[in-house]
Amino acid sequence: MSPRLPAVLLALTLAACGSSDPEVPGPAPDSGTPVTDAGTGDAGVPDAGGPDAGTDAGTPDSGVPDAGPVDAGSPLAIPNALSGFGLFTGSPADGGLVPVEGNVPYTLSTPLFSDYAVKSRTLYIPPGKTAHYEPVAALDLPVGTLITKTFAFPADVRAPDQDVRFIETRVLVRQPSGWEAWPYVWNAEQTEATLATGGRSRDVTFIDSEGATRSFRYSVPSKNQCQQCHHLVDEKGDQVLHPIGVKARYLHRANTYGGVEHDQLEYLASLGKLDGLPAPAELPKAPDAFDPQAASLDMRARTYLDINCAHCHNPKGTAGITSQLFLNFDNTSLFSLGECKRPGSAGAGVGGEFDIVPGKHDESILWYRLHTEESGKMMPQIGRTIHHAEGAQLIADWIDAMPLKACK
Repeated sequence: MSPRLPAVLLALTLAACGSSDPEVPGPAPDSGTPVTDAGTGDAGVPDAGGPDAGTDAGTPDSGVPDAGPVDAGSPLAIPNALSGFGLFTGSPADGGLVPVEGNVPYTLSTPLFSDYAVKSRTLYIPPGKTAHYEPVAALDLPVGTLITKTFAFPADVRAPDQDVRFIETRVLVRQPSGWEAWPYVWNAEQTEATLATGGRSRDVTFIDSEGATRSFRYSVPSKNQCQQCHHLVDEKGDQVLHPIGVKARYLHRANTYGGVEHDQLEYLASLGKLDGLPAPAELPKAPDAFDPQAASLDMRARTYLDINCAHCHNPKGTAGITSQLFLNFDNTSLFSLGECKRPGSAGAGVGGEFDIVPGKHDESILWYRLHTEESGKMMPQIGRTIHHAEGAQLIADWIDAMPLKACK
């Protein structure tokens, strides 16, 4: 059954704006029956957990514990409209999207890049249920957990809370059988987001941080596409969907709840929603990859690669298994990180012969694939349409700072 809870008074900071896009069909009444994926062909790119340029519009809730039990023992019926989950009140059209009690907003210290979209995130853990702390992997979240991520574009990224147009909200659902991903697309009136298992595309125009106008075709992922990034290979060799961003190292940062600043992990623990949390000094912490004062260049670059690439390029990801290129932050092998390593199947015209040529970013395939916008060559292969200038520059600086080494 869907969790329908009392609303809190705090709205997300993003405001509504109009759209010239063709209207997404309005939501059908929620029948209370599960929706199955029709296997519709995809129309675009999943976030993989996810991208923005460090713009994260996570907003605190009231800090009041949630009320009323939610039955999380049976599969959750997937509604045709986002409002059917009961996770928010209001809409972008009336000035915001209000998380209900227990639907806790959070931000990441370094978020994943998604075409400069502004994102807001929430985590709902049912009453009576508790997540378990994990030092490296995503938090061990119980059945009934709902994770949302909403993507929006302001008219001008220099004013991220003005004239904002909501595009989509993705919902990860922890069913008894495992995680499921469901994409919802906001209509032209910004009053409702409707289930779009086959994905959608939208024309997006905004003014970037340099004052230039950027226009491109933004793609909302199909349900099936989400598996491409949100997966790990289990001991049986099967691909199993997992969350990406809800890792302790990215959540260990301050946020404001009920007017009081808390560490996000400690706040969840105080609500009885997270157990096993170690002492604050023992908590892992990923820096803001774009704050030179936060950490060394090496740590910031490794953090950027970890959040943007390592969900696939790790020892349990299909891309990692195939390429043996492991970009997870805790990989200590310079060769599997890409140093003087030839890619397994990159093809021609990808910027060089080796994944990383120390001291020479312009001869390194890793940098080229992050920088290019050419389909079939850019990385991630899905998840972005335009390149992340700041991210590509960070990786260029990192490679150029490496001691020169001739690769053979």
